[in-house]
Amino acid sequence: MKSLAVLALLLSLAVGCVNGPAVSKARDGNLEINIAGPGDTNVRQARIYVDDVFVGNPSQALPVLHLRNGKRMIRVELEGFKPWQQTVHVLGEPNHQVLNALLEKQ
Repeated sequence: MKSLAVLALLLSLAVGCVNGPAVSKARDGNLEINIAGPGDTNVRQARIYVDDVFVGNPSQALPVLHLRNGKRMIRVELEGFKPWQQTVHVLGEPNHQVLNALLEKQ
């Protein structure tokens, strides 16, 4: 009976029943970016860059970026505000990662 319990434990560990991000074999991942500023700041004019490449402005369709796995530099710029940037390691599907960018006035 003891060997059956040990086997069950080893099997559960082998199939990934542990805490932490899911291991992904997908080449792409999802990264959601939530942008906010003080008061009634209109963040729709903010510019989003990934690895120094402009990818667009925030919209209903673009809070979620579909990016290749690996380390990525995310930068958000809005006139009158300090640039916000953060490096993130995109993990790939099925992980859904979230960044919260809080813009500060210059």
